[in-house]
Amino acid sequence: MKLTNLFATAAFGLALAAGVSAPAQAQATLNIGVVSDYVSRGVSQTNEGGALQGGVELGLGRGVYFNVWGSTVDFGNGTDTEVDVGAGWRPEWMGLTFDIGAIAYRYFGQPDDANLGYYELKLAAAKDLGFATVGAAVYWSPNYSGADSLEATYYEGNISVPLASLMKNLSASGAYGHQGFQGGANEYNTWNVGLTYRPIKWLELDARYHDTDEHGLGDNYGDRFVGGAKLVFNF
Repeated sequence: MKLTNLFATAAFGLALAAGVSAPAQAQATLNIGVVSDYVSRGVSQTNEGGALQGGVELGLGRGVYFNVWGSTVDFGNGTDTEVDVGAGWRPEWMGLTFDIGAIAYRYFGQPDDANLGYYELKLAAAKDLGFATVGAAVYWSPNYSGADSLEATYYEGNISVPLASLMKNLSASGAYGHQGFQGGANEYNTWNVGLTYRPIKWLELDARYHDTDEHGLGDNYGDRFVGGAKLVFNF
């Protein structure tokens, strides 16, 4: 079954399933922060340099959301800004929280002959076990990297564990993913593990180790420690 059909089937099935519930109230979340390296799926997007980042998400009620997020980038070709626009639905069913949505990636400052923009469909699920939250996600794009129009799929499993017994508002988390491409060229696995701490309600600090199994693809695929600080405001 093609992934487009998988997304459609999942969304339709969840909508019909008995017991589906989602928050009805509308809300907004604003965040702005800085990181020592913008790493996406194990790969540096800033040529191993720092980045300014920020975004806003609007919860429209019944689990429906819309968000915009941006970051500085450095691909070595003049491209300097990434802006992601996303929308989706987060229903709850049988103790699982789902996230079904789409994301459009756009880049600014790129050369005239470049076409880096692309879009992805997303299907994710998470389960709160009390002592930890575990999740899985799949992202599918028919035109990953734009210019090459490659079909691509990214799979990820992740876990987050609260460490309140050691320190209030401290948690450990990690993820393992696989980025695949049409034809199998330049595929790689990636993983990360780190700590997140909220010393106060609106400040989030994160320290994380990233790596991939394809260092031969370039320095941006190498292992690295990344630190970040983010202000988060809920309205």
